[in-house]
Amino acid sequence: FSLTQVPPERQKILARGRQIKKDKDLTKVKPGGKLMMMGSADELKAPTKKYVFEEDLTVQQKAELTKEDVAGLNNLGNTCYMNSTVQCLRHIPELKAAISKFSTDGSAPQDPHSKMVKLMGDMFTKLDVASEPFTPMAFVSLFRTLFPQFAQRGDSGHYMQQDADECLMTFMQVVGSKVGPKYSLSPDKDVVKDLFNFRVRRTLKLMEGEEEVKTKENMSQKLSCHIDEKTSFLVKGVQNSLDEVVELKSETLGRNAQYKQTTRLLSLPKYLVVQFVRFYWKKSLGKKCKMLRKVKFPMKLDVESFCESDLRKSIGARRMKDKEERDKELGLDSLQVEKKAKTEQKDEGAMEIDSSVTPADTTGYYKLFGVVTHKGRDADAGHYIGWVHKKDDDWSKYDDEKVSPVKEDEILALCGGGDWHTAYMCYYKRIDKMEPVEKKPAKKK
Repeated sequence: FSLTQVPPERQKILARGRQIKKDKDLTKVKPGGKLMMMGSADELKAPTKKYVFEEDLTVQQKAELTKEDVAGLNNLGNTCYMNSTVQCLRHIPELKAAISKFSTDGSAPQDPHSKMVKLMGDMFTKLDVASEPFTPMAFVSLFRTLFPQFAQRGDSGHYMQQDADECLMTFMQVVGSKVGPKYSLSPDKDVVKDLFNFRVRRTLKLMEGEEEVKTKENMSQKLSCHIDEKTSFLVKGVQNSLDEVVELKSETLGRNAQYKQTTRLLSLPKYLVVQFVRFYWKKSLGKKCKMLRKVKFPMKLDVESFCESDLRKSIGARRMKDKEERDKELGLDSLQVEKKAKTEQKDEGAMEIDSSVTPADTTGYYKLFGVVTHKGRDADAGHYIGWVHKKDDDWSKYDDEKVSPVKEDEILALCGGGDWHTAYMCYYKRIDKMEPVEKKPAKKK
């Protein structure tokens, strides 16, 4: 009855054309045999509950029901390089707050570059409350007007693909020049210097003839990961970029000569950007091509080995301090742990920790929160996508206007080695506090 709505008194059961009237007639039906039921059903009642199918929902209704992130950006002619960069930047709270403060300041300048920053702030605000993909028409139009290199068109008349790294550096230049200390968390720095800038020391040592050493300190906003046939990990690629051989004119020799250039970090930024140097000029083809080699990147990046010796010692002291505090929480013997740590340092060749050194304000570790990937073999073509961390192992994939949830395993798979999406820019956030100890529940006796 529940299947057919035919009352039992109206049901007629047939087997091989014969009606079954008594239970014993069922013994004549072979196992697996087919039965047929005939009869008229009662009047079917309309369902009391109205059902709505997913394909009938609007984008806004779907977002409200599933709590899904729909804050995508519509593509306005090969603007995926910009869309992916914007999605990573808008997940930096300090940057978004400073730009928003600037955007709502009536006394702020009204020049074109200031207007661009205000449009960026307006875009961030609308994306935060979006119930459907946003079209940044005004922002893209002004950006292309101010920076014509991003408005280049191909032979077909369509806008050409651009570089996500060049887009990021342009954004930093504009925001850094307009959003000053008044809007930043630091009273003496603009927001870009406060969040992204770090000091480096470059030492140049002549590799031939008399000893000649040049030292220079300057500011930087990103690290580069150089890739060759031996590079398989991001840390190794960054180390290659920090220790390289360059050709310069020697005052001692009076001609060009090779120098060993060693670069070390003197400070650590709140947010660290690492660019994979995948694009290179191929003379035989007359265009930029892409290095597809697989290079793995970590979720937690240790930058101690990139630092100058004094900073390394300070980071080491901080880590020892954190370890002692953790040991107290776990009820361990700090002296035994310290002896073990010193033994491990000697075994691994790490820098020995001096107890008189003041611990650093940060741990020397960074956590990955954003990735910009590129798919394709040509620098002037292909497609960019942004990937941003949400919580735990949950991430969001921003493919222009399409936004979808992904897991951490899918992020780690973006290391290259083929024509699939390959990490091009990694965004890391500095870890200033050690992670809390997870206390295991006590065992019942």
